[in-house]
Amino acid sequence: MKKLLSSLLALGLLAGCGNEKVSETPKEEENVAAVEKQETTEEAAINEEAKTAKNETGIHNGEFDITNNTGYIKLLGIFEGESSSEEDLSNTIDFNGFKVSFIPSLVDVELSAEAQTEEKYEGKAETKAVMLSMNVENTLEDDVDYNGSFIVVTDTGEQLYAESGLLSKNAVVQTYHGKVKETGYEILPLKGDELPKSIKIIMDPPNKLVNGALNGNKDLGEEKRLDFDKLVTE
Repeated sequence: MKKLLSSLLALGLLAGCGNEKVSETPKEEENVAAVEKQETTEEAAINEEAKTAKNETGIHNGEFDITNNTGYIKLLGIFEGESSSEEDLSNTIDFNGFKVSFIPSLVDVELSAEAQTEEKYEGKAETKAVMLSMNVENTLEDDVDYNGSFIVVTDTGEQLYAESGLLSKNAVVQTYHGKVKETGYEILPLKGDELPKSIKIIMDPPNKLVNGALNGNKDLGEEKRLDFDKLVTE
């Protein structure tokens, strides 16, 4: 419980970072219920059935669920490995001064109407997925291009590819002109019904820019592989 709370505080999820917000509080739900009592018995029954489906929550009774442009994201657990911080389960890869910090989690997403039109969701209304919440910092004076390319391999036999470059909607995917920080997230939908309990992440390095042109990534290291063999749910 303490690790989960620290993880989400580290990401700013409980502080309503950006356009994200914490799911409804019990008090707000009680107000909704009070209004519903004024409806007819038949209408109340219909609304109660719809509300039960809508309010299915993630771990800890939805305490860590969030809502953003993608939809209603229910947290099912956070993946932990040897590289994970004991304090908040975050992981940091240092590409010779370009630092990518992230927390990998298992989520259930009720997709917004807008998100359902994205190719990767295949028109689904709901999907289980691996989500990486990311904090990226360029500590170098150099300009660095980060295209957000990484692969997630699950213990259930799936290989998931992050959208990268121009295809990505992840805010961390951009050119960093000197010492710049950015936060974002990437959601990788699962194809099968079996949920993973462990994953491997393979992350490509960024590219340094010299006189506005890519200089390759040889100065910023090689790809990094991290194993996460535990799914933390409490």
